[in-house]
Amino acid sequence: NMPLPTVDTPQGISLHDYLSRIRRNINGDPELQQQWVIAEISDFRVNRHCYMQLVEKDAQGNTRATIKATLWQSSYYFIQSKFSQVTGQQLGNGMKVMLCLSANMSEQYGLSANVSDISPEYTLGDMQRIRREILERLSREGIIDMNRELPIPLNPQRIAVISAAGAAGYGDFCNQLAGNKHGLVFYTCLFAASMQGKDTAPTVIRALERINDHCDMFDLIVIIRGGG
Repeated sequence: NMPLPTVDTPQGISLHDYLSRIRRNINGDPELQQQWVIAEISDFRVNRHCYMQLVEKDAQGNTRATIKATLWQSSYYFIQSKFSQVTGQQLGNGMKVMLCLSANMSEQYGLSANVSDISPEYTLGDMQRIRREILERLSREGIIDMNRELPIPLNPQRIAVISAAGAAGYGDFCNQLAGNKHGLVFYTCLFAASMQGKDTAPTVIRALERINDHCDMFDLIVIIRGGG
């Protein structure tokens, strides 16, 4: 019988030990701690703590980078309050933000990031940039004054509302109408739309199209986003 060739078996380590080495390198690197990072929020949810996915996309909308992130309950409500006071918006899906991130590697849960702060000024500046670009485009196309040229009824009472169902702003609006000091009666009809994220434009357009199909029933259209 021919002897079997000897094979040098590599010395292995456990997966836990391997991930521990990664954790020590990532969590101990100061360049990965308390860094301001620009990203878009997706999969946003609050269950005591705030959980989200941070995404970066290229010009064609393809995802270039993504990471799970957590904003702990101890900081979430303060940061959310500060953010909404400056921007008039609540943190949510599709919003472009600048966050202060610290990388966190865990043997059990993998790589993620902890959020310690969010800059409302960055998002406000981005919103103003988008608004400026829209106004410039409307001016170039000669349609910026079209809505202003439409006559407004003397006593507009039949109001088509485009807003997210259950939104605080929609509730505020209806309460103001119902409690007006002159005792006027207003009739509102909600056309629900998503008011943030990538679905905003198509759902608002669909709502406008539905209202247009019944335009004789309404005196004006109100679009509401935010509030509370």
